Amino acid sequence: MNPATMALLIPILAILGSFIVSIMKLRERQVRATTEQATNNKALHDEISSLRQRIEVLERVVTEDAYDLKQKINNA
Repeated sequence: MNPATMALLIPILAILGSFIVSIMKLRERQVRATTEQATNNKALHDEISSLRQRIEVLERVVTEDAYDLKQKINNA
């Protein structure tokens, strides 16, 4: 290989190498972001489930006959 070809080939390889490194860093960030998003989704799902259970309990309490009787006694 002559020196002119080497002088041209080295910067091209350096540029390609930097692109490859950039792509690998982007993929790593994307994987990390996906993992964080999955964790956040799981936490939100758990919170929604617990809130639904609490609402069911409140609905049960409010629809009981004894609760209605207490409300009438308190209002009298």
